[in-house]
Amino acid sequence: MTAVTAVKRWFRSLRAYSFTASMMPVALAAAIAVSQDRPLLWWTFLPYAAAALLFHAGANVLNDYFDFRHGVDREEDAGPTNILTRGEVSLRFMLLSGHLYFIVGVAVGSIIGTVRGWEYVALGIACALGGYFYTNARFSFKYVALGDVAVFLLMGPALVAMGVWALSGSVPADVVPVTLPMALLVTAILHGNNLRDREGDKRAGVRTLANTMSAPTARWFFAALLLLPYLVVLVLVNDARLHPLVLLSFVSAPVAMRLARRVFDHGANLDRLPVACAGLHLGFSVVYVAALVAAAVRFG
Repeated sequence: MTAVTAVKRWFRSLRAYSFTASMMPVALAAAIAVSQDRPLLWWTFLPYAAAALLFHAGANVLNDYFDFRHGVDREEDAGPTNILTRGEVSLRFMLLSGHLYFIVGVAVGSIIGTVRGWEYVALGIACALGGYFYTNARFSFKYVALGDVAVFLLMGPALVAMGVWALSGSVPADVVPVTLPMALLVTAILHGNNLRDREGDKRAGVRTLANTMSAPTARWFFAALLLLPYLVVLVLVNDARLHPLVLLSFVSAPVAMRLARRVFDHGANLDRLPVACAGLHLGFSVVYVAALVAAAVRFG
């Protein structure tokens, strides 16, 4: 194997295409921090973002490893993202590298503790453990229908709050509502994936929220995850918690409507549903974050 091939396989093992799901909350944290009327420690942003990326990579790699070990991903499912089923890397590589990303992530994130205290480090480790146990051997949030909850909390309020804390030294009480639209959309990515794999996960003995619900309920829940973000934005603007500029995020609403309708079409191919949801999350988030920054700079 050439060095170039090895690097390509390593990169594919990360599932790097999904990293926007963690990097957009990182950007949101910076936007919220900018809107605060207090000095910011911008040097903390780099270790915070790097730690978030490392934890996401670790969760992706260990998810692939344990899904393969538990028979969730099988040889006949050798799609473009199933690197283990295609035999491109070894199980040992995935197990060791997955743990390494978490270890390095904790070390990098702990740098922020030099200015934000041991409490920051302790909460950061708790969040890292949440990602670590998303898929694991002894206990897995994913396998007991808690994956949606874990992703909603960890890649929504928790990730954003840690960033605001790193930058500004405090977390305002109104941070959580502002994170909800993006948290709902990142959860839709996971639920869309589990909705697509509903029957396969059942056969493998994996309990996800999508297959513990009835099929119609799972579809309606998916639609709610896609459409509620826009309702939340309306409520926050109406309550003057967000500037009306944020209404520009509604430009992505037609895409959300199309995806919501797709799951009610029983003949529709859902293979690319998670990728489409990731695109929606990215498109919404870019406009949402940009509007927050523009409002803070122009009207803050």
